[in-house]
Amino acid sequence: MTAMLTDPQEIRGAFAAEMADRPKKLQRHVKRVELGARHLAAVHELDRDVCVAAAAGHDLFRHCSDAELLALSRHYRVPISRDEEDAPIVLHGPLASAYSREVLGVDHEIILDAIAYHTTAHPDYTPESLAVFLADKIDPRKVQADPGLAAVAAAAEQDLYAAAALFLERRLSAQLNSGRPLHPLAVASRNAFLRRMP
Repeated sequence: MTAMLTDPQEIRGAFAAEMADRPKKLQRHVKRVELGARHLAAVHELDRDVCVAAAAGHDLFRHCSDAELLALSRHYRVPISRDEEDAPIVLHGPLASAYSREVLGVDHEIILDAIAYHTTAHPDYTPESLAVFLADKIDPRKVQADPGLAAVAAAAEQDLYAAAALFLERRLSAQLNSGRPLHPLAVASRNAFLRRMP
């Protein structure tokens, strides 16, 4: 049985080893998210090591095809909703979390939850989890491609919940306009974050 990993720095090391054979473009994105998470942790006085470790592991399966995500999720007993069958990309977070726990021995609930829900967010997200969620969404390359995200990046400097709500508002509005279904967790997270705002 794999020894359980509870120290965030050791967990980050395990994730770095896993990422070593992933596509280089994905590795560069993960490094930028780590830097962003470190920055937001400093701004908001959060646990830096937890934020960086979660950022290091958030996209372990982002390179997989839809078919691979569905097959691997079934293998690691990740629950698959109808929404996720329709959009398997959402599964790369829950799959990474399940794999991290089962194969790598990660035993740190904040890190595992941050990874599991980094696509949809979660109504019960901790500030550390939110920092990782936002660092992923405001990766400078993504802001360059979508300048509208600059407002989310600016909001993240002031209030993580307000920034996350703003991001989800943008995403849900775009999905509504395109006729795509809304993931229930994203809707619930947006509502929960709005309630947290002053």
